Amino acid sequence: MWLIGTADNDALESALAEAKKVSSQRGDLIIARVETPADLEAALAKCAEALAASVPIWLIYRKGPGHALNESLVRLTALAKGIVDTKVAAISPALTSLRFVKRKS
Repeated sequence: MWLIGTADNDALESALAEAKKVSSQRGDLIIARVETPADLEAALAKCAEALAASVPIWLIYRKGPGHALNESLVRLTALAKGIVDTKVAAISPALTSLRFVKRKS
């Protein structure tokens, strides 16, 4: 598992601890904690090679109105990079996440 950003939430830290029990290899799952559109772009650029190799990514961001990112912006940004969302999951009352994978041609 590859973490981009910080695990700044108890529920996220707990989920990551469980994921590490399942997988310790960096190349099989990407977790990116993002706050802003710039964070999102940087995370996607950082792992572009892995995404192209079909490694899935969970993009984790704050829920609700008044934050720099929302579901629509996350989806539009990811779609422009050739990845599509396949799952959504609540991390905590404050955080949500979307799972993306390489778009099938």
